[in-house]
Amino acid sequence: MKEKRERILSITIVLCFLFVILGFLGAGYYDRTFYALGPAQCFSLDRGTYKVSLDAESPEGDSFVVYYQVNGQERILARAGAKTGVGTSFTVHLPSNIRNDSVRAVLLDAAGRELPQVDAMRITRVLPVSQTVSYLVLYLLIVLFLHKGFGGGGASCLLTGLVSAGMLPLYPVYCAAPFRMTVIIMTGMSLLFLVWRKMGVSKEAVIRYVFFLSLSLIALFFCTQSSPFYARNPWDDVSIYYSIGRGITQGYVPYRDMFDHKGPVVFFLFALAHLMVPDCFYGVYLLESLSFSGLLAASYGIYRLYFEEKMAGALTVISMVFLLDGSFLGYGGSCEEFTMVIYGAVLYGYLAYFTGRKDCKVKWMAGAGVLLGLSFWMKFNMTVCLFVLVGMVFLHKLLKRRNILKELAAFSCGFAGVCVLVAGYFICADSIGYLKNGYFDANLAYADVKTAGESLALFFQNVLMAVCDNPGTSLFVLLGLIGFVFSSRFLCHWMGKAGLVSAFALLVGSTYISYAFLYYYCLVAVFVIPGIITAAHVLTKRALKKQIPKEAAFYLALPCLCVLLFFNQNHRDGAVFSKNFTLCDVCEKEIENAAKGPEKTILLYHNHRVQMMTFAGMRPAARYYFAPNISKHVPEINEEQDRYIHEGTAEFVMVDHVELYPTLMEWGLYQYEQILNWELEGESVQLYCRRR
Repeated sequence: MKEKRERILSITIVLCFLFVILGFLGAGYYDRTFYALGPAQCFSLDRGTYKVSLDAESPEGDSFVVYYQVNGQERILARAGAKTGVGTSFTVHLPSNIRNDSVRAVLLDAAGRELPQVDAMRITRVLPVSQTVSYLVLYLLIVLFLHKGFGGGGASCLLTGLVSAGMLPLYPVYCAAPFRMTVIIMTGMSLLFLVWRKMGVSKEAVIRYVFFLSLSLIALFFCTQSSPFYARNPWDDVSIYYSIGRGITQGYVPYRDMFDHKGPVVFFLFALAHLMVPDCFYGVYLLESLSFSGLLAASYGIYRLYFEEKMAGALTVISMVFLLDGSFLGYGGSCEEFTMVIYGAVLYGYLAYFTGRKDCKVKWMAGAGVLLGLSFWMKFNMTVCLFVLVGMVFLHKLLKRRNILKELAAFSCGFAGVCVLVAGYFICADSIGYLKNGYFDANLAYADVKTAGESLALFFQNVLMAVCDNPGTSLFVLLGLIGFVFSSRFLCHWMGKAGLVSAFALLVGSTYISYAFLYYYCLVAVFVIPGIITAAHVLTKRALKKQIPKEAAFYLALPCLCVLLFFNQNHRDGAVFSKNFTLCDVCEKEIENAAKGPEKTILLYHNHRVQMMTFAGMRPAARYYFAPNISKHVPEINEEQDRYIHEGTAEFVMVDHVELYPTLMEWGLYQYEQILNWELEGESVQLYCRRR
């Protein structure tokens, strides 16, 4: 009877999945025909790709033009030549919504005058029908794989539900890159099956990780603007990482050909993301989801040190609300966000060691070395805290007169291995000097040199700002530090307590000594885990007398996702809810209309609106294709950008407030014609195209 219920439940889950995916496809259907369409007739469109077919009998017709209005200006959305009596078809791509009833199609004569009407126009959304069919076939194969591989019982039924939930947000990602995603999904499923069958990992552990991964995919679908729910990630820093990562896949070398001062590992991550799903941020969303699922797994390991399995699972789901708070996650994709999983893994090993659950032998030390190496080559100041945690483990072993040579060698080899790979890449590209100049020298130049008093005052101001922006999380972080320091229930040895406090103090000190960017708090937020442990211990001891159910983690998933969406409100700017084209969308269309070919080069003169580099076919005009924040400390950047203007290096040039540079026109901008002048609420942006 139980097997029959599980079989019915599995079939119901599959049918629900098919119904939802087909519902997504049906909801996107748009097919509208206009007859005797006059120039004054307007309509709206949602983002997507449309096929436009037009018919005109007028012999004077020379071209069709589709216009849209934005920021008080009427711009060209698409243009096509007219063939009288034959009809014309072309494709229009909308990166964002146009909902102000300003889209209109007109027929022009050879002199550019608007004719009275278009006889018929049909506009149809291009739907990913073939990709949807392929996706459903892949899904059914995975369900069959789970049914056969895991015995068709309760484990198979539960995995089917979790995989179905996780694959819903993957649907638009799959439609963007079907072949790549098929390989990734099937490889992931095979690895899970291999881990279970060949490495002795229990079914429960496999189910638990699939649960964490599904939870991550669903949560980040709304919480990071790299996901398909959004038109694009609007954050300039992430656009920088993406542009350089894409450049790596096209043969560019960071620092030498495309300059920024962040560490090379983040560029390699974004290069991997671009290879997974080209020409959009969806690959970044996948990497963020994998990273966060790893953080949830590390969190579960930490909770498991202090609580039984059911409570640990429930606390892991609850911690998701704190770890994805929008007040520090921002738009998503920061170096700090990717480093959170490293902090979680190292913190787990540290607490496991000082609670006596784990000895931190050679394998763990080698792994810690690799993780610290990755962190160091993203942002070296993020590694200070990790070195303290690992160093305290070594010191404790040394004071106990244990031989640490093997562990020290393993840690050194892990750290050095990452360094060798990074340095080896730049040595092979004959660019090791550029690495030193771009990563180390530039970041030292970025650091403001102040007196001790000024530095201290700025530090406390930055910390106060971070605490005020994240009061709830800060309270739990403080609670955790107090609980772990003053209670022997969590850490018995004084060195464990001292190491935890020292690591946290150095993290805050090295992070907030100069700046207080919101995403810095991502790493501080990892220390909310001890706070949740402390609070849960008090509750279970004094309030919760009954055992929580085995399925508590699953029951809490939906409520916690709802609470998370209340605090992390990126979805307010989602593509579904956005109204009209932004500056970035307008620039994309203007560049597309004015470009000579599929490859476009751009120079962002004295600004870093690097979203413009995320369009398909965009390439950097030169090494300093944008002006990073350190440009005021490195005069070479602005001097080189002036030279690029003088020599006409770029096909397109974007300038903020061109009136601030009165000599720029005679210096070299006369070689360009202005194709966009954007004035809105004090924002002034000019886009130029090189004259033909």
